[in-house]
Amino acid sequence: MNHRERVLAALSHKEPDCLPFDFGSTPTSTITRRAYTSLRHFLGLPQAPLEFFTFAAQSVVPDEEILQHFGVDTRCVRGASVAAVVPQRVGGYEEFSDVWGIRYRKPADSGFYYDLFHHPLQGKDEQQIEAYVFPDPRSVVDAAVLNLQCASVRENGYAVVLGKTYGFGLLHTGAYLLGYEDLLSRMILEPRVVESLLEQILNCKLEFYQHVLQCAGSNIDVVVEADDLGTQRGPIISPELYRAMVKPLQARLFDGIKKAAPHVKILFHSDGAIREFIADLIEIGADAVNPVQFSAHDMEPERLKREYGKDIAFWGGGIDTQNLLPNGDSDTIKRAADKLISVFSRDGGYIFATVHNIQDDVPPENVVALFDQVGKWRRR
Repeated sequence: MNHRERVLAALSHKEPDCLPFDFGSTPTSTITRRAYTSLRHFLGLPQAPLEFFTFAAQSVVPDEEILQHFGVDTRCVRGASVAAVVPQRVGGYEEFSDVWGIRYRKPADSGFYYDLFHHPLQGKDEQQIEAYVFPDPRSVVDAAVLNLQCASVRENGYAVVLGKTYGFGLLHTGAYLLGYEDLLSRMILEPRVVESLLEQILNCKLEFYQHVLQCAGSNIDVVVEADDLGTQRGPIISPELYRAMVKPLQARLFDGIKKAAPHVKILFHSDGAIREFIADLIEIGADAVNPVQFSAHDMEPERLKREYGKDIAFWGGGIDTQNLLPNGDSDTIKRAADKLISVFSRDGGYIFATVHNIQDDVPPENVVALFDQVGKWRRR
């Protein structure tokens, strides 16, 4: 099998020839800026220009030299590099705005990430929300660049992952526009306002995917959609509210993607405790779930694999990045990875990736120890 065939076999619940491996093909299976520069230095590689996946999160797209060094099976395509963000100094903060009018900041002399502090629709009434002008869905990617990227990745035998979407997830975009408190309270107190906003986001997303998949769909293997439905302790919203307000829109989104490109696999990202939603995701057409945060409540790997492993693939769950990867020793990291891989990879349906991004506090030697252990599984 080549790299692409290996990933697609796993997503189809077939036994691949060896363990499929993703690093850096999605916004939540990559590495942050400082950890990446430390990794390159540790490997004796010269520093290279950085391409950010998400500037606010300081997550970067690993370059081809790193991907080939570790034998990664996936490659992301984005249509064009993200325009450079130049934060402005405002008092003790660095601040910037995005095309949505959302504003971010971090302490100028410290801090790892930019936090949201201004939501353009927060506190606005129904009429003001309806008047909001959404970014053009067709301006998100450059179709010509995307076609070239897809053709190059496919020619080299890698699985092609569309690493770009319109905005964020449906609920996620609503939360960024309204603010979480405003969104969650209005879902109960003013459901019509939220439903109208989410409907507009959905329509823009469908237009985006129609445009992208018409341009390059035949060469795209995986698309990524995300909506954080869980905290570490439980769901962000009740399963009942999710099924009434969010799930029907996600179903239409997934159906639109599948109609535009029936062969494309849908990778759904949600952090946290989401076991209560997995059956719903399977029902509406998700092919894989990421990042499989097994440290969250009710997310035991053995149970997830036993109950859902025949119906949905697991993309992630390879190591705990909150505690073990930054603080553990190499032997403990290798043993933990072995245990998790042995559970999730049984009978196919698994692509190795870390549980969310490798963060700035992870020593490079721990990253290398982990990926070397993945390499041993790939040589079995």
